[in-house]
Amino acid sequence: MQNELLAWFAREGLLLTSVITASDDPEHDEIKIIVKAPVLALSRADSDFRECPDPVLFGYPESSLEMMVLEDMHQFVFSWFERAVAAGMARCFVCNKLLVPNDEKPWDAVFVSEQFYCWLLLHFDCKRYLARDLKGRNPFEVQTQPPEFFDLSVE
Repeated sequence: MQNELLAWFAREGLLLTSVITASDDPEHDEIKIIVKAPVLALSRADSDFRECPDPVLFGYPESSLEMMVLEDMHQFVFSWFERAVAAGMARCFVCNKLLVPNDEKPWDAVFVSEQFYCWLLLHFDCKRYLARDLKGRNPFEVQTQPPEFFDLSVE
Protein backbone atom coordinates (compact mmCIF):
# COMPACT_ATOMS: atom_id res chain seq x y z
CA MET A 1 0.00 0.00 0.00
CA GLN A 2 1.36 3.38 -0.96
CA ASN A 3 2.12 5.92 1.75
CA GLU A 4 -0.35 8.41 0.25
CA LEU A 5 -3.25 5.97 0.69
CA LEU A 6 -2.11 5.11 4.21
CA ALA A 7 -1.98 8.84 4.99
CA TRP A 8 -5.49 9.25 3.55
CA PHE A 9 -6.81 6.50 5.86
CA ALA A 10 -5.06 8.20 8.80
CA ARG A 11 -6.67 11.54 7.86
CA GLU A 12 -10.09 9.88 7.82
CA GLY A 13 -9.44 8.16 11.18
CA LEU A 14 -9.55 4.69 9.63
CA LEU A 15 -6.28 3.15 10.83
CA LEU A 16 -6.26 0.55 13.56
CA THR A 17 -3.16 0.21 15.73
CA SER A 18 -1.92 -2.57 17.94
CA VAL A 19 0.97 -2.31 20.38
CA ILE A 20 2.81 -5.51 21.32
CA THR A 21 5.74 -6.05 23.65
CA ALA A 22 7.73 -8.91 22.21
CA SER A 23 10.02 -9.82 25.10
CA ASP A 24 9.75 -10.76 28.75
CA ASP A 25 13.36 -9.70 29.30
CA PRO A 26 13.37 -6.01 30.40
CA GLU A 27 16.92 -5.58 29.12
CA HIS A 28 15.88 -6.55 25.57
CA ASP A 29 12.37 -5.19 25.71
CA GLU A 30 10.93 -4.48 22.29
CA ILE A 31 7.74 -2.67 21.38
CA LYS A 32 6.10 -3.39 18.06
CA ILE A 33 3.41 -1.09 16.69
CA ILE A 34 1.26 -2.49 13.93
CA VAL A 35 -0.91 -0.23 11.78
CA LYS A 36 -3.77 -1.78 9.85
CA ALA A 37 -5.67 -0.08 7.03
CA PRO A 38 -9.20 -1.13 6.03
CA VAL A 39 -9.46 -4.29 3.96
CA LEU A 40 -11.89 -5.77 1.45
CA ALA A 41 -13.47 -9.20 1.81
CA LEU A 42 -14.52 -11.11 -1.30
CA SER A 43 -16.01 -13.74 1.04
CA ARG A 44 -15.59 -14.86 4.62
CA ALA A 45 -12.74 -17.23 3.69
CA ASP A 46 -9.35 -16.26 5.09
CA SER A 47 -7.85 -16.33 1.59
CA ASP A 48 -10.39 -13.82 0.23
CA PHE A 49 -9.27 -10.69 2.10
CA ARG A 50 -7.63 -8.02 -0.06
CA GLU A 51 -5.75 -4.82 0.61
CA CYS A 52 -7.82 -1.79 -0.25
CA PRO A 53 -7.12 -0.82 -3.85
CA ASP A 54 -5.47 2.56 -4.33
CA PRO A 55 -7.67 4.76 -6.54
CA VAL A 56 -4.61 6.30 -8.21
CA LEU A 57 -3.25 2.88 -9.24
CA PHE A 58 -6.66 1.97 -10.63
CA GLY A 59 -6.98 4.85 -13.04
CA TYR A 60 -8.19 7.75 -10.93
CA PRO A 61 -6.41 11.08 -11.42
CA GLU A 62 -3.40 11.53 -9.13
CA SER A 63 -4.97 14.51 -7.38
CA SER A 64 -8.14 12.54 -6.59
CA LEU A 65 -6.88 11.11 -3.32
CA GLU A 66 -6.34 14.56 -1.82
CA MET A 67 -9.91 15.56 -2.66
CA MET A 68 -11.63 12.29 -1.73
CA VAL A 69 -13.87 11.98 1.29
CA LEU A 70 -15.05 8.70 2.79
CA GLU A 71 -18.18 8.64 0.62
CA ASP A 72 -15.98 8.84 -2.50
CA MET A 73 -13.92 5.89 -1.24
CA HIS A 74 -17.11 3.91 -0.61
CA GLN A 75 -18.15 4.53 -4.23
CA PHE A 76 -14.71 3.56 -5.52
CA VAL A 77 -14.70 0.32 -3.51
CA PHE A 78 -18.25 -0.46 -4.66
CA SER A 79 -17.09 -0.09 -8.28
CA TRP A 80 -14.23 -2.50 -7.57
CA PHE A 81 -16.68 -4.95 -5.98
CA GLU A 82 -18.99 -4.73 -9.01
CA ARG A 83 -16.09 -5.86 -11.23
CA ALA A 84 -15.25 -8.67 -8.79
CA VAL A 85 -18.86 -9.88 -8.83
CA ALA A 86 -18.90 -9.74 -12.65
CA ALA A 87 -15.69 -11.81 -12.65
CA GLY A 88 -17.33 -14.49 -10.45
CA MET A 89 -14.95 -13.89 -7.55
CA ALA A 90 -17.32 -12.70 -4.80
CA ARG A 91 -19.49 -14.50 -2.28
CA CYS A 92 -21.93 -13.31 0.36
CA PHE A 93 -20.03 -12.88 3.63
CA VAL A 94 -22.90 -14.48 5.57
CA CYS A 95 -24.40 -17.29 3.45
CA ASN A 96 -21.29 -17.82 1.29
CA LYS A 97 -23.31 -18.11 -1.93
CA LEU A 98 -21.73 -16.84 -5.13
CA LEU A 99 -22.88 -13.33 -6.01
CA VAL A 100 -23.87 -12.77 -9.61
CA PRO A 101 -24.77 -9.55 -11.44
CA ASN A 102 -28.50 -8.85 -11.84
CA ASP A 103 -29.45 -11.75 -9.55
CA GLU A 104 -32.96 -12.01 -8.12
CA LYS A 105 -31.32 -11.93 -4.67
CA PRO A 106 -29.92 -8.40 -4.47
CA TRP A 107 -26.60 -7.77 -2.75
CA ASP A 108 -24.86 -4.75 -1.32
CA ALA A 109 -21.42 -3.63 -0.20
CA VAL A 110 -21.16 -2.76 3.49
CA PHE A 111 -18.45 -0.92 5.40
CA VAL A 112 -17.90 -2.39 8.85
CA SER A 113 -16.56 0.27 11.17
CA GLU A 114 -16.70 -1.28 14.63
CA GLN A 115 -13.60 -3.18 15.81
CA PHE A 116 -12.79 -3.94 12.20
CA TYR A 117 -12.48 -1.59 9.20
CA CYS A 118 -13.60 -3.73 6.30
CA TRP A 119 -15.72 -3.50 3.19
CA LEU A 120 -17.60 -6.70 2.39
CA LEU A 121 -20.45 -8.01 0.29
CA LEU A 122 -23.68 -9.63 1.35
CA HIS A 123 -27.25 -10.20 0.29
CA PHE A 124 -29.80 -7.72 1.63
CA ASP A 125 -31.57 -10.60 3.39
CA CYS A 126 -28.35 -11.68 5.11
CA LYS A 127 -27.55 -8.31 6.73
CA ARG A 128 -29.25 -9.18 10.00
CA TYR A 129 -26.77 -12.05 10.56
CA LEU A 130 -23.62 -10.05 9.85
CA ALA A 131 -22.76 -9.27 13.49
CA ARG A 132 -22.81 -12.99 14.25
CA ASP A 133 -20.38 -13.78 11.41
CA LEU A 134 -18.00 -10.96 12.37
CA LYS A 135 -17.87 -11.99 16.03
CA GLY A 136 -14.43 -13.17 17.11
CA ARG A 137 -12.61 -11.88 14.04
CA ASN A 138 -9.45 -9.96 14.80
CA PRO A 139 -8.34 -7.46 12.13
CA PHE A 140 -4.69 -8.01 13.06
CA GLU A 141 -4.95 -11.73 12.31
CA VAL A 142 -6.33 -11.21 8.81
CA GLN A 143 -3.77 -11.79 6.10
CA THR A 144 -4.43 -9.81 2.94
CA GLN A 145 -3.44 -10.21 -0.66
CA PRO A 146 -3.07 -7.42 -3.21
CA PRO A 147 -6.34 -6.52 -4.93
CA GLU A 148 -7.03 -7.83 -8.41
CA PHE A 149 -6.69 -5.22 -11.12
CA PHE A 150 -9.89 -4.02 -12.74
CA ASP A 151 -10.13 -0.97 -14.99
CA LEU A 152 -11.90 1.61 -12.85
CA SER A 153 -10.72 4.73 -14.65
CA VAL A 154 -12.94 7.77 -14.53
CA GLU A 155 -14.01 8.88 -17.97
